[in-house]
Amino acid sequence: MDQRDTVPRLQRRILVVDDEPDVVTILTRYFSDAGFLVDAASHGGDALIAVSQYRPDVVLLDVLMEGLSGVQVLERIRALDPAIRVIMISGSGDSTLRPRAMAMGAFAYVPKPLSLSDLHRQVSAALAQPGASPPA
Repeated sequence: MDQRDTVPRLQRRILVVDDEPDVVTILTRYFSDAGFLVDAASHGGDALIAVSQYRPDVVLLDVLMEGLSGVQVLERIRALDPAIRVIMISGSGDSTLRPRAMAMGAFAYVPKPLSLSDLHRQVSAALAQPGASPPA
């Protein structure tokens, strides 16, 4: 028997941050079914606590939320751990948000309505990028 067969596969961790409960449920279920460990937060403050506690590999971060905006959360995540890949998701038509988020270090900016397969490809690309957090 190969030793790899007895060692549990290391899972990558995703944090889903969105103030829309349906989006959180869909993304949590989808990425859990795909084999990721998934944590969720419904606003920026909880997201920052989760980042500090769990150090996710990728954060799926809504841009427009009550309280701290996604852009403000992105800025604080960059300060906490620049290796964490952040994928911004937004239903906003504001054309200034995408370039601003990318300039601040977002890995990608994905518009809503979300394509789960496209989002999954972005997550895979973020994890494959050199400098991404290694599995714990």
